[in-house]
Amino acid sequence: MARLSNLMPETDLPAKPVTPSRRRVFASRLISTVILWTVIVVAFVSQKEWLVLSVCAFLGLAGVAEYARLTRCAGGMGLYDALLGLVALGWWSVAGFWTMKHHTEPPLWLDLGALVLVVHGSFLICLRKSLDGMHTLQRIFITIFGGVYAVVFFGFVLRLMYFRSTGQGMTGMPHALFLIMVTKFSDMGAYAVGVLFGRHKMIPHISPAKSWEGLVGAFLGSFTAAAVLMAIMPEKLAPLTWTHALLIAPVLCVVAVVGDLAESVLKRCTAIKDSGHTLPGIGGILDLTDSLIFTAPVFYFYLMAVG
Repeated sequence: MARLSNLMPETDLPAKPVTPSRRRVFASRLISTVILWTVIVVAFVSQKEWLVLSVCAFLGLAGVAEYARLTRCAGGMGLYDALLGLVALGWWSVAGFWTMKHHTEPPLWLDLGALVLVVHGSFLICLRKSLDGMHTLQRIFITIFGGVYAVVFFGFVLRLMYFRSTGQGMTGMPHALFLIMVTKFSDMGAYAVGVLFGRHKMIPHISPAKSWEGLVGAFLGSFTAAAVLMAIMPEKLAPLTWTHALLIAPVLCVVAVVGDLAESVLKRCTAIKDSGHTLPGIGGILDLTDSLIFTAPVFYFYLMAVG
């Protein structure tokens, strides 16, 4: 009987989780990246405002939805998430109407109005029942931070597309392309070099996959993207010069890394691996836009300063 029992399949044992190989993860990440760049290139080349605006609005609203998913562990976030979603929908609706009508960037009062609504609304929601100590403050601050992080900051990508426009349309598209290329090539350089040569962990308590070798790859990627674009279309990138481009590239690289780590902080604090599963090999929309959320305002104000 002992021998027979040894031959019987052990159905009670839990199955071991199947971890995808690095090659498989890289392949799925590559496919998602190619698809995303195709969408971006088509939107940019077409120069159709409605198409570019639709892509930006989709990414912005999806990012807000994923932020709400990340912070849901705080509990009692239902009405707060609804408020943040309505503010985001209102921001993109007004921004779309304004840009399509005036062909200039959204007005500053739109950002300020969104912040006023999210602050006032958060406190109004907490008045409807007895306070829950620090948990109530936590919900309020999560909502207000979401308004800044996922709505206002990401909105600077759209602002860049209309940089210095006085009704001529998307005159800042080359600058937006510069931002996206430098930021995302920084991400890709960090990933590629980190996977191939990463040995020394950079901040293991936040993101175990990040390495100092990957940071070198991030700088190489950002410099490469900046140099290629300056060589191809220097006139269209004015007021950027070669000096400005090579100065801002490493700054955007560092800010992109901080933005990536910022989302890692959110995910680690909420015990969620990916913000979503929309993009195989990459994760969610926030996993794609986290670095842009940080670099877009910095690049916009840099252009305002030098322009």
